[in-house]
Amino acid sequence: MNRMPASPLISRALQVGEQYLGMDELCRRLRATKESVLAWRTGMATMPQYKFLQLVDILTDLDPAWREWDANSKG
Repeated sequence: MNRMPASPLISRALQVGEQYLGMDELCRRLRATKESVLAWRTGMATMPQYKFLQLVDILTDLDPAWREWDANSKG
């Protein structure tokens, strides 16, 4: 298996989406399998651009606080 470096932006965006929606709902909204989402998150597969744009739309609708995006944020 060829493992590519995981995009920190994609990995974090998928993590936030899963945190807010749960994996099943995130997969449903992306119309993707859990295996695909995990592969995109770890760099085992490249997330298609149109799926990334769907993810951006999903996260925009959720309106997460900016501090939640910063893994180093204290509060």
